[in-house]
Amino acid sequence: MRKKILFISEALWIGGIETALVNLLNRMDYEEYDVTCLVVRGSLDIADRITPKCRLVVADREKVFTFSEAYKYSRLYHLTEESENPSWLHRAMMWAVPAIKWVENRLYIQYIREQMKDERFDTCVIYSDRTAEIAVRAINAEQYLLFYHNAIMDKAYHDEIGYRKSRKIIAVSEKKAEELKSFRPKYAAKYMTIHNLVDLDGVMEKSQMAPDTVFQEEAFNLVTCGRLAHQKAIDWAIQAMRSLLDKGYADLHWWIVGGGPDEQALRKQAEGADIISYFHFLGMQNNPYPYIANANLYVQPSRYENYSVVILEAMALCKPILATIPAAEMQIRSGENGMLCEASPESIAESIEYLYLHRKEMEKYVQALKDNGLDKQNEEIMDSLYRLFDEE
Repeated sequence: MRKKILFISEALWIGGIETALVNLLNRMDYEEYDVTCLVVRGSLDIADRITPKCRLVVADREKVFTFSEAYKYSRLYHLTEESENPSWLHRAMMWAVPAIKWVENRLYIQYIREQMKDERFDTCVIYSDRTAEIAVRAINAEQYLLFYHNAIMDKAYHDEIGYRKSRKIIAVSEKKAEELKSFRPKYAAKYMTIHNLVDLDGVMEKSQMAPDTVFQEEAFNLVTCGRLAHQKAIDWAIQAMRSLLDKGYADLHWWIVGGGPDEQALRKQAEGADIISYFHFLGMQNNPYPYIANANLYVQPSRYENYSVVILEAMALCKPILATIPAAEMQIRSGENGMLCEASPESIAESIEYLYLHRKEMEKYVQALKDNGLDKQNEEIMDSLYRLFDEE
């Protein structure tokens, strides 16, 4: 009989964690495992990428997707949300938000528990730590495994019940596992590392599709993919681009794939820097891979990352990569299969200039990526996960 595995995550919007989850679901051995993916938000941008062999359960608070009954307390949930133009009643209620959130969350957990009361799983994989309490209190499972993806330890969400109840806490990089031991030392025996994997065949196939925007062939095209938020440091990219243009590199074009809360502010910054003709915002793309494939250089200017899925995807496409040290020190061997630089606009600009002037250096990175594919790493990742599923 196949073992029953449930993965629970917050949503399936376009993002690195969600892409890593989809890659994992598509790689599962469905002859050995009966797999369910439960998401607690109806944001399903990449749901169509999941193999039909995986059962998808959507437990949204506002809309019925999977369950026969609707959640009855969505209005209570909305009382805790911030509003641009709150009513006097909403403002008066803000002091009570923590208590309302606690009550509403317990009602939501009860709702999921009731809808899934007849199901028992051998393993519940808490893929997003924000769903830890829901998983532990609502899902009937023999064991719980908790993935930890956050890049910054002290500002991240930590659910104590997830740490306490999970048999293993899986960091996606060795460095993050060590940081967890310092941050939550009483769970040190539970920490282990399993890297994110990449859908090699899928990335390659999608990279060959025609993009909506075609790059100028005579230009030196830089590409960055990511959520337009503070972490990804697109503001540094704008400063770096201004510096490069001031030095006369007028054939550079930088293409930004992604959307997010800082998009309007970043567009204004680019306009103010007078680089809008060279710095292009492409918005959210369901298929970013043609842009990466057609880049002369993939650039990840992030202030911090954990174990970047998009860097893995650029590596799978054998593109030369420039990344800041906090973004990719666990993935890039600087000077061998890519280049690392300091996390600053100045260092990013200097490194782009160097690679622009030393094309042979980038060719060396490409050859190294071709010689050391990611197939073996993917196999090792799945073997590690299967061992956790199969341990009694």
